[in-house]
Amino acid sequence: MSGDEHTKPRVNASLLPNYLGRQVCLLGLAKNVDSSGTFFTLTTSDNQDVRVQMQEPLSMHVAGLTEVQGQVASRNSVQCDNVVVFSDEATESFDMALYQRALELTQRCSDHYIQGGIMED
Repeated sequence: MSGDEHTKPRVNASLLPNYLGRQVCLLGLAKNVDSSGTFFTLTTSDNQDVRVQMQEPLSMHVAGLTEVQGQVASRNSVQCDNVVVFSDEATESFDMALYQRALELTQRCSDHYIQGGIMED
């Protein structure tokens, strides 16, 4: 198993085309949850919308600051493996512009920012 199989780089919507077929981590504001719970829209830190497709219908309320881990299916959609919904307080206090700047920095300096992998003993 290579380290890439365990890596879920943090990305925004504009970076999705670079990760087609790979696992990623997206953070944004959830909205427009389908009444069947099979998909919703995530507005990422670059203010673009991504369709998040669930493998099974949601069993929880999804709104506000939300993290999605999953496989990039297309330039604007992700097949979700895991979803984390943050509290209303976290949503209100989260600085999305600062998060966007951090993403830009990690992309520019990717050799200096390790985003995952296998820990060796």
